[in-house]
Amino acid sequence: MKNEVYTYQDYITWTDARYELVEGIRKLMAGVSEWHNRITFSLSSNLGKFWTSFGRGKYFVFHAPFDVILFPEEEFSLNKTVVQPDLGVCSKEKRKGRFIIGAPEFVIEVASINAGYDFRTKYYLYQKAGVLEYWIITPQDKSIEVNILDKETCQFKPPILVELEKVQTLKSEVIEGLEIDLSEIFDFSDL
Repeated sequence: MKNEVYTYQDYITWTDARYELVEGIRKLMAGVSEWHNRITFSLSSNLGKFWTSFGRGKYFVFHAPFDVILFPEEEFSLNKTVVQPDLGVCSKEKRKGRFIIGAPEFVIEVASINAGYDFRTKYYLYQKAGVLEYWIITPQDKSIEVNILDKETCQFKPPILVELEKVQTLKSEVIEGLEIDLSEIFDFSDL
């Protein structure tokens, strides 16, 4: 069986499961854990508050499943990389109907079953595309890895590791006014 290279034109026809398209390779998206679901739900609420207070008119706030075409091709149907970040913020101009064209300014992924995908594959893609700030939340370790893009080198700076038990609030370095209350998000006492 040969490895077929797919495009956005193929991607939009897949209805049997959720997929992402990484440089022409189809990646099946696994279901999420209860922790993952709770964290993304709480983060959505926090990002909604940010949007209402600071971001309206300037940013578009989104959560999965929402297609992000990281490397736009002139012929739209030929795009080979389409991802669905858990959460993100982008300038409102990048939203085109049911998808985002280009790199969001800010992305959050909650690491779950296949954490390597978030720490390697998506890290590489987001860095290459020019995502300015990328958080990877690891619920099991109760930590957040914060990656900030160095605009001169187009590489992420060494990551900042935030231990959730030591920090109450975390502010974005690139999105003014975006502040996440971590105590609201990481209460697992009833699991």
